[in-house]
Amino acid sequence: MKHRLAPTEIALKDLPVEGRDFIYTRESGELNEALQDLIEDNPYEVSFKITPVGNAFDLRGQLKTGLNLECALCAIDFKLPVEQKLHELLVVQKPLDKGDHLTKANHAHEWEASGPDCILLETDMFQIADYIHEIIGLAEPIRPLGKPGCDTACENLTDDIRKWLQTGPDMPVKAKPFQVLEKIKLKS
Repeated sequence: MKHRLAPTEIALKDLPVEGRDFIYTRESGELNEALQDLIEDNPYEVSFKITPVGNAFDLRGQLKTGLNLECALCAIDFKLPVEQKLHELLVVQKPLDKGDHLTKANHAHEWEASGPDCILLETDMFQIADYIHEIIGLAEPIRPLGKPGCDTACENLTDDIRKWLQTGPDMPVKAKPFQVLEKIKLKS
C-alpha cells in the first residue's frame, strides 16, 4: 500500500509534537471526488497545519477555490472566489452515554470572528474531506449576486426579466388557483 503524504483521514494521535502540514490541490487529487458537487472543475488549494495542544489539536490554515454560481437577480453565470481562513480546535471526546447531557453557556467570546471554532470528535480520526466540504458549502451565499452592489439597475437585467420578477398589487392575476375547488362536490 502506497503511503500518501496528504491522507483524507488523519489519525490525530499519530501527529508529532511539532505538528504536521497538509496540502491538498486539484493536481494532487485527494479531495477531487469529495468536492466535485460544490466546486466542479474549479482549482482549489487547501493548506493547514495540525498541532497537538494538550488534549486538543490546533488546526490553522487557509482554503482557496471558486464556486460556479448564478446571480439571484439577473441569472447570469459568474464565478465566486472563496478564500477562507481555517482556525479550529479539534477535541476528541467520547460519545455521550444514554441519558447524559451536554450543556453549553452562551458567552460573548463565542461571537468573535477572529477566534477558533471547536469541533468535538468521537474518535481520533479526522475526516478532512467532510470538513473541507462543509467549509466550502457554508461559504456559498443564500442569495448570490453577480457583482458587489448588484441591484435592479444591473445591465444584465432585461425588461422581460424585470417584468417576470415584478411583484405587487398592480400585477394582474391571470387565474385563481383555488377557484376550481368551488365546483367540486363530494359524494357522501
